[in-house]
Amino acid sequence: MRLLCTLLVVLTMPVAVRAQPAPASLRAAVQRVAPGAADSLQFALVDLNGDSVPDAVVLLESEGWCGTGGCTMLVFRGRWDRFALVSRSTITNAPIRVLSDTTHGWRTLIVYSKGVGDVLLRFDGLRYPLNPALQPRASPEQVAAARVVIQR
Repeated sequence: MRLLCTLLVVLTMPVAVRAQPAPASLRAAVQRVAPGAADSLQFALVDLNGDSVPDAVVLLESEGWCGTGGCTMLVFRGRWDRFALVSRSTITNAPIRVLSDTTHGWRTLIVYSKGVGDVLLRFDGLRYPLNPALQPRASPEQVAAARVVIQR
C-alpha cells in the first residue's frame, strides 16, 4: 500500500524540470541570444501557444545572467527543427508556472519576483513582459491552478 501511495504521488507531481540536457536545437538557440549561458540553465518544454509543438521556457542561471533580483528567463517558440526567441524577461526566479488561460493565443506564466511574490506574465501579442516586478500579483487560486514547469 505504501508503495502504491508513493507511486501515485510521484506520478501526479506537476514537475517538468528536465534532468537530461537540453535538446541540441534549444542549446543552439540559447547560445545565439545568450552566449555562454547554455551550460547553466533550467528548461521546460511545454506547448504555450496551442500549436501542438513544444515551446521552451528557459531560466538562465550562469554568471552574467543573474543578479540579486533574479535571473533572465527566455521563452522560445518551438518549430519542427529549431527554436525561435519570443521574449526575454529579467529578474525572474523559480518556480515558474503555466496557467491554462491564454492572452493573444499564448498561455499565462506565473514567475516568482523577489519583493513582490508570484506575478502574472501575460503575452501582449509580441512578447511576455520584460520586468516581472512591474506585473500584477497572481492570486492564490491562480497559483494553485497553475502547473509548475521549473522548480527552485
